[in-house]
Amino acid sequence: LDRTPFYAQSGGQAGDKGTLIIDNETINVIDTQKENDLTIHVVNKFPSNFEGNIKAIVNETLRLSTSNHHTAVHLMHAALHEVVGKHALQKGQDVDANRLRFDFSHFQKVTDEEIHNIEKIVNEKIRANIPLLEQRNVPIEEARKTGAMMLFGEKYGDSVRIITFDPNFSVELCGGTHAKATGQLGYFKILTESAVAAGVRRIEAIVADAAENFINTELHELNNIRE
Repeated sequence: LDRTPFYAQSGGQAGDKGTLIIDNETINVIDTQKENDLTIHVVNKFPSNFEGNIKAIVNETLRLSTSNHHTAVHLMHAALHEVVGKHALQKGQDVDANRLRFDFSHFQKVTDEEIHNIEKIVNEKIRANIPLLEQRNVPIEEARKTGAMMLFGEKYGDSVRIITFDPNFSVELCGGTHAKATGQLGYFKILTESAVAAGVRRIEAIVADAAENFINTELHELNNIRE
């Protein structure tokens, strides 16, 4: 398409799903990918007519949930720096509507107490309902001066996008989608912490509806055991 509202998979964030309506024909978009700077809409079938005007509709529920989990990554990254140290830098991430997976440099298991403290910090930031500050097309040298987190090995262009949730807490260069304010995340819960390679740990976590469903399931199981 010449332009699109669909976010293509990039920076560890899953691509959007949704629909394309062409001459009253509905085409399901099952994934969105980037290829040679083009946004590729992966569809379940081709339209009968390629020449008509297209109405592109992103699945709003999935986009919102994915954005919430991506914002949670930023908050957790900042909390990790406070709890385990500045060396805990991102080594990879995988974010979708159901959960976040975050790999970071650290040379030992994150203790239960540290996990608790990370959750506590992130949930405090969620309750503070910090609004998103998004700065687009910032010259790279200007971005460096702000102290924004820049990932080693990542390729940045001449201008970048800065995502901030409280200038004193989380400032990162990022191209993904985010919550309009941290309160959207509702609640943050870490599910697992594990080793994936020498000096690299992995945390999987959930927010919002996924966190609520997890807690309700756990409480239901606990009540069954009590009975």
